[in-house]
Amino acid sequence: MSHPTDLYDLMVSCGFDSEEYSGFHLVWAEGMGANELCLRLGADPSSAFRCTIENLARPEAEPGPGMWAGTANGWAQALLFDFLISPLTFLPEVSRGTRALSIKCGHDNYRVDWAIDGVLVTCFAIHWPDERGGADPNALDPLMEGLTFQLDDPDDPGIEDPVYIEVSVTSALRLASRITGREIDAKWLSAVHSNYSLKSS
Repeated sequence: MSHPTDLYDLMVSCGFDSEEYSGFHLVWAEGMGANELCLRLGADPSSAFRCTIENLARPEAEPGPGMWAGTANGWAQALLFDFLISPLTFLPEVSRGTRALSIKCGHDNYRVDWAIDGVLVTCFAIHWPDERGGADPNALDPLMEGLTFQLDDPDDPGIEDPVYIEVSVTSALRLASRITGREIDAKWLSAVHSNYSLKSS
């Protein structure tokens, strides 16, 4: 049985809760490779070099926004770094003719954004899912069954096991696996993938 914070703990074990990164931003796009995802983010795929997650800062890595990306179960799967453009801006292009998901966690910005063929379908704060936007705010409801997002007040004496952000983030990552058919795992995170500069081409 999975632990309620196991996926959050996995990301922390890779350093994504540190002074260097202070969170993470994951993007999935169905039916495309990392090069195509790079193009749709407005950058040049020729900037890529292959590396593990421990070697993202190699000398050939350009300063500025970047993406470490590979594929998983027929989806491009990517970690974005220092990419300041909002998912509400880039997901319509990334999802053109397909489906795309963004999960952003950190810097007091925890959100899920889901788009299909250029349309933002469902958007919500991970820790406050009752308030949603998009063309169909409840489209992901069937896949959210059994997941826990809404935060509890840790100072409320009536709550024995309050929900913390670690649980909410794990639920968001588990939702992603229900969409893509594969959970992000240590095997993928420890593999060699392509590191791209996301400077505009």
